[in-house]
Amino acid sequence: MDKSKEELSYKELDYWKDYITMHNVLACELSYSLIYNNIRPDKVKEALATVNLDTLPNRFFLIQVDDYYNYSSKMQITQEFYQKTILINLLRAHMETMGLQGFMANLVGIDKLVCFLCCEEKEDGAIREYLSEIAESFKKQVRTHSAYTISICISQRCSRLWQYSRMQPKMNLALNKSYFSGKECSIFLDEEEPAMPKKEENLEGFYPELVAVFSRGNREQMEQILKEMLQVLLEGQPGPEHAKMELIHMLSRISDYGIRCGISRKYMKKCSETAVAQILSCSFIADARTYFMEFFDIFTEGLKEVQAGEEYLFRLPVSEYIEMHYMENIRLGNLAEMIGFSEGHFTRVFREEFGETFVQYLTECRIAHSKELLRTTAIPIEQIAYRVGINSYSYFCTCFKRLCGISPGEFRKKAAGEISEF
Repeated sequence: MDKSKEELSYKELDYWKDYITMHNVLACELSYSLIYNNIRPDKVKEALATVNLDTLPNRFFLIQVDDYYNYSSKMQITQEFYQKTILINLLRAHMETMGLQGFMANLVGIDKLVCFLCCEEKEDGAIREYLSEIAESFKKQVRTHSAYTISICISQRCSRLWQYSRMQPKMNLALNKSYFSGKECSIFLDEEEPAMPKKEENLEGFYPELVAVFSRGNREQMEQILKEMLQVLLEGQPGPEHAKMELIHMLSRISDYGIRCGISRKYMKKCSETAVAQILSCSFIADARTYFMEFFDIFTEGLKEVQAGEEYLFRLPVSEYIEMHYMENIRLGNLAEMIGFSEGHFTRVFREEFGETFVQYLTECRIAHSKELLRTTAIPIEQIAYRVGINSYSYFCTCFKRLCGISPGEFRKKAAGEISEF
């Protein structure tokens, strides 16, 4: 071996030896044994002795290393282990200073640490206050001595081996939601079983409004719509990755719209790829909001360079909005506001672009959808009328016969082949 390389190799070994000790390795092994419940009861005392404990920890912290994950994703697994071990050593020294009994460990391959504590028994309020103080002191240490921040989920009281493994997935889920809560949050795992997760929401219904504000370059309206989009994600409480993918999906659709408007494919590809990379790398939803607005600014600059016709600036967002919301009480004024027109100007442009009035177009859209329901379902006709946004059964029948030449009942029979082909 080359002498210089040999010296470098020994230096690297010494470098690691100073930080990653046998205690770190044993603590990591014991942590996995506890949170995955794969330790034999008769070996618990022996295992605890490896980290200088003689009693089972009764609380544990799951600690997410914020602002670290993006950096660590670019590193080798050994480098990640080393970086987190520096934090562990820092916090372990702080635990000794505070006189805390327990140990910390690295959960390899993910952006989390775990801290097991042997706490004195206290009343509920007192123990929560005590654990909160420990969590805050951990954050202060990290904030003072490194560029990282941490969010912490605090377990319920543990008195049995199997309880660690039951709590850890719930704690991990709670920390994932810190994407919406912001940096350096502390979360207590509730004593009761968590409620069933809400249905994951998607942002599909926002597309027509997004097209409208992108086409008009209305930044204030864009900020309001984005706020509403993020609120939908927040209420649905999906995981961070799902939330990011929803935003990226909408961004992709807007990029396609930009190309249809005449913006060069190369330009759109460059700005969308940048925005996607930024959204994927962000640690918190507030950051995703910033990147989406940056994409909006770049898009509108590109749109100024092309001469997009009203087909894309007016017809597309209006028709898509009606198609998605025909079953609701759509008001012309709301659509005009979305586009940025007065009601009078909107009415004139609508007739020029669609060749009919807004009410005529909306009614035709509703009747078209009612025909599909009559053809493919057994839903009563009265209910179909309400489903497509027409609140009067008699008015629905009048509109249907005027546009189709027969009543809804006759249409259903003909569609079912009970009388001659329609």
